[in-house]
Amino acid sequence: MKNLYKKWILGILFVSLLAGQTCFASTMASLNRRIERAKTYLEDINAAPDKAIPESILSDCKGIIFMRMYNAGFVFGIKGGYGIVLVKNPKTHKWSPPAFIKYAGGSFGAQIGIQKIDAIFLIMNRRGIDMLMKTKFTVGVDASAAAGPVGRKFAGSVGPGTAILVYSRAKGLYAGATFSGAAFINDDAANHKFYNNNNITTQDILFKNKVSMPEIALPLIKDIKKYSEIYKTQ
Repeated sequence: MKNLYKKWILGILFVSLLAGQTCFASTMASLNRRIERAKTYLEDINAAPDKAIPESILSDCKGIIFMRMYNAGFVFGIKGGYGIVLVKNPKTHKWSPPAFIKYAGGSFGAQIGIQKIDAIFLIMNRRGIDMLMKTKFTVGVDASAAAGPVGRKFAGSVGPGTAILVYSRAKGLYAGATFSGAAFINDDAANHKFYNNNNITTQDILFKNKVSMPEIALPLIKDIKKYSEIYKTQ
C-alpha cells in the first residue's frame, strides 16, 4: 500500500510536469521567459569567479544550449525539460537568434523523487554543431560530453574530442546519469509560435538566417559577450 501511494503521488507529479511543459509552450510570455531564464542562469553561474565558466571556454564555444530539466521517478523514471539553443557564425562570430528545444525520455533503476536542474551545454567542435542539424539528438551518444572546467581565468585546454561541456546548477558540474537516456528534440510548435511562421525549423533559425534577432534575446547576447574573452579584445 505504501509503495502504491508513492507511485500514485509520483504519477500526479509526472502528469503535472508534462501539463506544465505543454502550457509553457503555449504562450508568447512563457517563451519569452525561456530566454530571460537563460540570461539569469548565465549571470548566476558566473557570479562567483572561482565557479564561473572560463572566459576562454565561452569565447571558443560554437554554440550554447540553455535548459531547464526535470528528473522524477520511483523505480521507473521520467525526464523532461525545455530550453533554447544558439550558434555562433564561424565567419562573423555573431550569434544566431534562439531556437526552442525540448528534452524527454525515461529510465529504469534505483531512483526516487523529483529534481529540477538548470544546465548550460557549451558546444565546442564541429561534431557538436553537426548534432544540431538533427531533429532529435542525445548528448553522450551523438556527441561526447564532459564536465566543464570552472574559474574565470582558467588557462588549461579542453581535449579536441570533447564536443560538449556541461554546467549544471543541481550538481555543480556534469553528472552522466543526469543527462543520459533522454533526447533533445526540436520544439517546432514553440518555434512556429514565437517566430509566427508555421514552416520555420530549428535549422532555419540557427544556420540559414531565416529570422531576425528578437529584441527579447538582445540582453542574453550581450551577457554572452560580456562573459567571454572576445568581448574584451574587440
